[in-house]
Amino acid sequence: MSQIMRAAQIVKFNEPYELCDRPIPQCSEHDLLVKVHAAGFCHSDLQVLRGQFAADLPMIPSHEPAGTISHVGTKVNGSWKVGDRVGVLNFKHACGDCVGCHRNLQKSGRSDPRFCQKREMAGFKHDGSFAEYMIADPNTTIRLPEAVSFEQGAPLMCAGATAWGALRKLSPDAGPGDTVAIVGIGGVGHLALQFAKALGYKTVAIDNRPEGRQLALEVPGHLTPDLVVDSADSCADDKILEFTLGEGLAGVVVCTDSVQANAWSLQQLGNKGVMVPLGLPKDKWQFDSEAMVFRELTIRGSYVASADEVEVMLRIVAEKGISSHLTVLDFDQIPTLIERYTQTSMKGRLVVKISE
Repeated sequence: MSQIMRAAQIVKFNEPYELCDRPIPQCSEHDLLVKVHAAGFCHSDLQVLRGQFAADLPMIPSHEPAGTISHVGTKVNGSWKVGDRVGVLNFKHACGDCVGCHRNLQKSGRSDPRFCQKREMAGFKHDGSFAEYMIADPNTTIRLPEAVSFEQGAPLMCAGATAWGALRKLSPDAGPGDTVAIVGIGGVGHLALQFAKALGYKTVAIDNRPEGRQLALEVPGHLTPDLVVDSADSCADDKILEFTLGEGLAGVVVCTDSVQANAWSLQQLGNKGVMVPLGLPKDKWQFDSEAMVFRELTIRGSYVASADEVEVMLRIVAEKGISSHLTVLDFDQIPTLIERYTQTSMKGRLVVKISE
C-alpha cells in the first residue's frame, strides 16, 4: 500500500478547500485505521471553514465518515477486524482523568469522549474524513449495517446522531402518540422527521423555505409528516393549534441557528412542552421568559448521541428504511462544496465519494 493518500485540507479560514497529498496517518496500537469510502458535509463544516471553532491549520475537514477498517491496533479490544464496514463519530480519545470523564464514570461506569475536556474532535479541531484514510477510536466507531450504504451511512455519523439524540431528549415528557415538530427541514431536519415518525410521534414539519417543505414530503411514504407548515405564513400558529386540538406541541426540535426561528418555536409548545435547539448561533438565543415560567416549558440541550445510542439508531434506520436525500460528489469536486451548499435550492445532504 502506498504511504501517500489523497486529501482535502483547510489552509486558511474562509478560503476554498485545497486538494493535496498527505502521508497516511500512523495507527497506534489502541486505534483503528479506516479507509474512508464516503464523507459528509454539514453546516458545522461551514462554521469550521469560517473559523468559528479555533483550530491549527492546515487541517483535514469533515466529521461524517463511513468506510472499512484497514488496520486494527494490536491492543484494541473487541472483535474488530480488517474489512468491517463502519461509521466513525467525531469525538475520540477520552483522557479518563478530567472532570467530564470522572462525572460520566460515576454515572455510567465508563468514559464518554463527548464530554472529555481533552477530547479530540475530528474535522473540527483535528484531521477528519476528507481523506482516503483516517484514525478512529474503537470506542466511537460504529458497525454499519449491510443494508446501509456508505453514502447513506456517512451523514448518520453527525446529522443522524444529532437528530436522534435530540429526539431522545424529548422523553419522558413526550412519548408515542404525542405531537412533535421539526423546525428547519434540511440535512438534520429531514432525518429527525423520519426518526420521530419511526418512534411513534405525530409529526409536524416546519420550514419557511419551499425547498424544505418539499423535502419533508419526499421522505418514504410511511414516514411522511402528518402536517407541513410554512412558518412565514400568518396562519402558521393557528394551523398548529388546530392540529393539536388547541393544546400546542408536546415537543419541538429546532434544526436551524436562526434566533428568530428558535424564539418562535418555543411559543408553539403547550403546557410542559420540551424544546431541543440544535443550532449554534453567533448571537445569543432569546426566549420568552413568561412563556417558560407560566407554561412550565423546558429547553433542553443536546450535543450528539453516544456511540451506544447510535448503534440503536442504525438498527432503526435499517429496519424502517430511513434515508437521507443525497447529492453525491466526486473527490475532485470538494473545492466546489461551499458554493453548492449555500445555494438556496440545496436540499438534504452533500456527500463526497472518497474511494471505492
